[in-house]
Amino acid sequence: MTTKMFFNKLYDFTKRNLSTMAVSFCMILALSLVTAVAVTRMNKNTTKVYVEEVAKQTQEEKNETVVPTAAETVVEFAMPVEGATEGLPYAVDRLVNYKTLGKWQTHAAIDLVALAGTPVVCAFDGTVESVETTSLWGTVIVVDHGDGLKTAYKSLSSEIAAKKGDKVKKGEKIGTVSSSAKAELDQGAHLHFEVMLNGEYQDPYNYLPAGNK
Repeated sequence: MTTKMFFNKLYDFTKRNLSTMAVSFCMILALSLVTAVAVTRMNKNTTKVYVEEVAKQTQEEKNETVVPTAAETVVEFAMPVEGATEGLPYAVDRLVNYKTLGKWQTHAAIDLVALAGTPVVCAFDGTVESVETTSLWGTVIVVDHGDGLKTAYKSLSSEIAAKKGDKVKKGEKIGTVSSSAKAELDQGAHLHFEVMLNGEYQDPYNYLPAGNK
C-alpha cells in the first residue's frame, strides 16, 4: 500500500466517523472537566475543613482558662517575727522531742524564738478567721488567705491587735510573742507558726522569703 492510498483510506475513515469521533472527543473533554472540577472542589473542601479545625482548636486553646491552685500560685509571706531564731523545726515525716510533754511526736509548724513582746505580723493578706485562747497553745489567731490557704499564730500574748472578722494586710501587726503555749514551755517566748493548704499542713519555709531558714 502506497502512502497516498494510506492517507486516502484514513481520510475516508475520518470522514465516515467524524461525528462519532467528535462526540467521543466532547465526552472525554466533558468528563475531564467534571473530574477536574470535582477534584478542585474536594481539595477546597478538605482545605476548608482543615482550616476550620485549626481555627476551632486555636479558639478552644484561647478560651481555655487556666486557674492556678493555691499551691501553684506564687505566694511569698512576710516573716511573722523579725530577728527570730528557729526552735522546733517543721517535721511531719519524723518525730521531734517535745521536752515539755516528755514525748516524741511530729511538729507541723516552725517555732520562731524571740524576746517576749516582739511584734508578730500577718504573713499575707487575709481575714481573721478566729481568735481564741487554749490551755496548750495559749492565744491563737487563724487567718484565712483564700483559695484554701490559712496561717495559724500560736503562743501569742493575750494582748492582741486583731479580732475575728478583721481584714488584715501582709506585714500588719496582729500580736506579740509570748510563752503562753504550755505545750512548748521549754521553747520559752516564741511564735508557733503553722501553714495549712486545703486542710493539710505545709512547710512554712516554702512560703517565706529565701534566706530565712
